[in-house]
Amino acid sequence: MKPSVTAARQDDPFLPFYAWLLVTGLVLFGAGLLWRFGFFHIVVEADRTWLSVVIMVLFAMVVAWLGRAAWHLSGLRRAVATLPEGSGDRQITPGLVGEYLAQMRADPGTGLGEALHARLVERVHRGHHLGWFVADMLIRLGLIGTVIGFIMMLGTVYQLKEEDISGFKALLGTMGAGMQVALYTTLSGISASLLLSVYCKILDRYADSLVADVIGLAARREP
Repeated sequence: MKPSVTAARQDDPFLPFYAWLLVTGLVLFGAGLLWRFGFFHIVVEADRTWLSVVIMVLFAMVVAWLGRAAWHLSGLRRAVATLPEGSGDRQITPGLVGEYLAQMRADPGTGLGEALHARLVERVHRGHHLGWFVADMLIRLGLIGTVIGFIMMLGTVYQLKEEDISGFKALLGTMGAGMQVALYTTLSGISASLLLSVYCKILDRYADSLVADVIGLAARREP
């Protein structure tokens, strides 16, 4: 029986996981350089709120989660690549792909196709939705750190009661600490969010291709 020609069949099914490994390798390389030049030590000492550390920990956890999602997506692509064109019900493999194809073949034309398509898209993209959510949340955490930093800066103005040089020196020191909190939390939040967006965009691209392949297989099913 002639195999179907789909995007999952034309290339390596594990490309999503390879892409995750590539981006993670670049991230680790950049993190190693920042560690080598003491950037992380500076951030931890300057950020009194520890929001930058929280952002970094959340970023690392979500990257690991996206790695698991990339592996799962690669497995789905492999299941599609091993399905022959026009395979009968007895040849459908178990799992998400096989369940969708079986439901489409059992659909007596009652209009459930769109609902099944929506369910397929939701389940294929489920692992990436968390990444997009956390990417947005990291920006908001960075903005919270910015607000806290400015509050620290402005709060010292009301505490200043002396008009001598020493009082102004203390004021400038406290304002500088608040500015560091504002800048480092903003930088951490935006950078982590940008990197997570790269991960999610790559996985979404492969997920959309997978959905198109599965729908194409269902359209070519045997009567």
